[in-house]
Amino acid sequence: MGSAIIFHLLILMLLPASITSFSVSVYDNVIAPSTCQTLHKLTLEHTRRSHDGSSLFYRGPKIHSGQQKLTPIENALDSILRQLNDTSPMVEYWSRSQYINLDAHADIDENTLKDEGVLRCPRHGHVLYLQIANSDVNSDESTEGHESSGESLSATTTATISEQEKQSRMGPTVVFNRKVAWGSVTPRTIQSVQTQDDDIGVASHNSPENMKERVQEYIVDVENYWDEETKRQYGLLGNDNEDNAHDDEDEEKMAIVPAVNGRLLRFDGAAFHCVPKPPDRFLLSDDELTAFLEKDCEEDCEDDDDDYYWDDEDDDDLEKEDLSQQRSVILFNTWPAGSYGPRGVLPDCVVEAVPDGIVLDDDNSASLDDERIAEQWKKWQDEYGPNSEKLYCNPADDWNLCIVDNLDGDETSDVTIPLMGNPTRRGCIQSKAVMQGQGLSNRIENAFYDGQKVSMTTLKELPKQR
Repeated sequence: MGSAIIFHLLILMLLPASITSFSVSVYDNVIAPSTCQTLHKLTLEHTRRSHDGSSLFYRGPKIHSGQQKLTPIENALDSILRQLNDTSPMVEYWSRSQYINLDAHADIDENTLKDEGVLRCPRHGHVLYLQIANSDVNSDESTEGHESSGESLSATTTATISEQEKQSRMGPTVVFNRKVAWGSVTPRTIQSVQTQDDDIGVASHNSPENMKERVQEYIVDVENYWDEETKRQYGLLGNDNEDNAHDDEDEEKMAIVPAVNGRLLRFDGAAFHCVPKPPDRFLLSDDELTAFLEKDCEEDCEDDDDDYYWDDEDDDDLEKEDLSQQRSVILFNTWPAGSYGPRGVLPDCVVEAVPDGIVLDDDNSASLDDERIAEQWKKWQDEYGPNSEKLYCNPADDWNLCIVDNLDGDETSDVTIPLMGNPTRRGCIQSKAVMQGQGLSNRIENAFYDGQKVSMTTLKELPKQR
């Protein structure tokens, strides 16, 4: 047994890249349309009262015994995790209401990276789609006639998309099987410590129970910060045979998940993901992207309220959302028991009972007085039930697991993926990855603009230039 464990760790330490197996699940009909609308309203309220838009809640015996309350949003998310049989004790969540571009990244503990230069990722990531401007448009409707006449779906998906259809589409979520960082990483060795948790008892942080639950921490390999000439000086660039030796490891999978009301996306918490704006951003040339960004900037600059302070005018703007760009989602990550969760993320300030060891700063503790807190809880209980039962998700038996459409083919298309953050965050010097997508360019483009179908294609690294 001991030798088997050592062998497993050696394999982990010698991984040349952060590409691993792929696991993405997409479910429709997870929450009812009326619940989508209510949760959208609640997320706007949560964003306004929270420090940075994110909060953390704890699951387990304290909740079921009544020692700790969950807000309506938290009860809804807890109901989803229970249907998934996910027993993770900590959940981090935040929301977005508008369609904005997000470059490719892995969710990490931001403060641990800032303080220690270490990458810590959650166990699972989720996107719950609430109010999508174009979600009532089902792209499958345009192909029903072809399918009934016996024409293949692959033939119909190569049709050209009209500009009007493009303008109406909200961006999909794109998930890759690249994990933690775009460059290679090495697991970090952590010293054994003692921890107290009411739910799991006192135990060594490196006990078998906690080791199985703990989130792994990584450090980006230093050579990822070197340019090609420096790597060549240190003998890290070999001959053509060596460069081609890991072709299978350079193979990337890219899943394209359209935003649909009531849909749930679940993926590995360390997986790279993004939201491209426009949806086919990866396929645009430099000139095309520049033209789009200039137009997008002109539209953003039409807002006259450009001060740095939140005021009544900003409140009015929040209530009068641009429905044409509405893409309301709740994003939530689960963290295992031995991870302590994301550093610095606190419970919602309306939660009265805070788990032992968590201290609220003055800004959070003073943001709502006791009387207003009591009124808020009574209002929620009157509207949604004692435990927000009216906002629970549908039973898992009513969920619809989405089938993935494979786009791979003999032809290839250039795909440029922008990477988020600085070199430490993304794990490499380059700010974008240029890949080759397996499949016709118009099929891949259509997948980015599809209103319903989940698609997947294979990406390959471009041949190295000599």
